[in-house]
Amino acid sequence: MKRVLFATFLLSACHRPASEVRLALQPPSTNNYPSYFAQSLGYFKDEGLNVSISQIAGAAKVLEAVVAGSADVGGGVYEQTLQMKAEGKDVVGFVLLVKSPNFAIVGSPGVKTLADLAGKTVGVSSVGSPSQTYLNYLLTQNGVDPSKVSTAAVGMGATAMAAIEHAQVDAAVLFGSAITAYTSRHPDAAILADTRTPEGLQAAFHVTEYPASCLLANRQWLDAHLDDAKKMARAELRALQWLREHSPEEILAKVPSPGDRAAELEAIRLAKPMYSTDGRINKESAEAVRTVLGKSSLDVSTTFANLIQQ
Repeated sequence: MKRVLFATFLLSACHRPASEVRLALQPPSTNNYPSYFAQSLGYFKDEGLNVSISQIAGAAKVLEAVVAGSADVGGGVYEQTLQMKAEGKDVVGFVLLVKSPNFAIVGSPGVKTLADLAGKTVGVSSVGSPSQTYLNYLLTQNGVDPSKVSTAAVGMGATAMAAIEHAQVDAAVLFGSAITAYTSRHPDAAILADTRTPEGLQAAFHVTEYPASCLLANRQWLDAHLDDAKKMARAELRALQWLREHSPEEILAKVPSPGDRAAELEAIRLAKPMYSTDGRINKESAEAVRTVLGKSSLDVSTTFANLIQQ
């Protein structure tokens, strides 16, 4: 009888239903490959999670889904936790994916420096987005009043490139493969700022690590589903390790519909050194983000949770 009861217990444990988690992500890019790969490589499933991914265009829309509760977790950027904190909302970053914003500001012919942007129009992914925050900070650091520079929402990827190529904007904040695609077509284009390398990150923000892409959740969900959040963090760390250990060609082979393959391959090559090794956000780098945002009164320690112990 004891053996029967023990076997029954093991059988029920093996068939315990997986936890359901709704994950909102922007379309695949080097910034969120860890999340897509954690799904496609089966790492979420290995942790006993049934993760359903919904694609949403734009970091702001992903955050809206998390705040509204239509998504449990979002693939956003750490800056958003501070912005939400300033508005009295408790959104927490709980696993860091990329330790750089992975953007560059590229200029059209005639624009060679950030100072040249005074009186001109710059394309950002959307109004109020992190790309506009980065732009405003760098303008200020280079002696340009952001109010003297117009911004236009141009989206990301092909739409952003088209905006600058068709002279709708004088410069644009581009991300990932959009940068390499644009510069390959316009090799004489000036890169006004570039955070894709440690040297470029240091030049732009004076830090060696700047928390960027991460998983976000409402504090209420995180507290109620702490075990599931830890499982997600472990799966993401496995995906990050896989990305670090494989060549850009091997990574690209697993990317569905990569578009401009040469541009994506170069974007992956540049992104690999910027992937987090431990998924943790430290207070010093969080303070750098606060400085860029100008949120001097916020306590950054309440905006992130490191769920995986070192």
